[in-house]
Amino acid sequence: MDNSTKALHSLKRASNYSKLAMRDFGPKSFKKGQGALLKVIYKFGEEGKINKKTAEKILGWCGKNLRHVAKKAQCNGYISIEDPEFAFAMSLTDKGTEVIKKRMDAEDRAADAILEQLSDEEIASLISITEKISDTCEGLGVDYSRIEKKQRRHHGARRGEKCCCKHHGKEGGQDKKHCCKHDHENNGSKYVFVFK
Repeated sequence: MDNSTKALHSLKRASNYSKLAMRDFGPKSFKKGQGALLKVIYKFGEEGKINKKTAEKILGWCGKNLRHVAKKAQCNGYISIEDPEFAFAMSLTDKGTEVIKKRMDAEDRAADAILEQLSDEEIASLISITEKISDTCEGLGVDYSRIEKKQRRHHGARRGEKCCCKHHGKEGGQDKKHCCKHDHENNGSKYVFVFK
């Protein structure tokens, strides 16, 4: 094993340990549901506001799911929805902003604890080195959007339902003539946005 391979193994091991430490000692994950929506509005919204189309694109959710989560967040007082029938613009309320800021502060505290043995210069150097690795991979033609999140097979069906497309033949004794839009080629995996 040469030095380059050792370095990449070490980097991967440190990354895995960091993920586990953030999960154990950091704040609750905001990668799905209301938390993910709040995070996207906070990070990518213009003046604390984001429209439905932009949020769909960033989160990789369908419109129906986004609308459901948004209404839930509105009921909990985290967001307000303007023009719900048409433009569907969402903005954080004071309560929602407080929740997301607390979460981001907790994330920063956990990150500080993980990197407490490094000096400010070493942290800056680490950022520079990892960015160089990312740039090199991009130069080699690696597409970062291929980072995938496993979802249940045939993600369009609700829990407990079978896929009813023509590809799978009969269901319930009847032929389904319409083709579903499920991606059968990649076993139901779907590429989605991953928070950096």
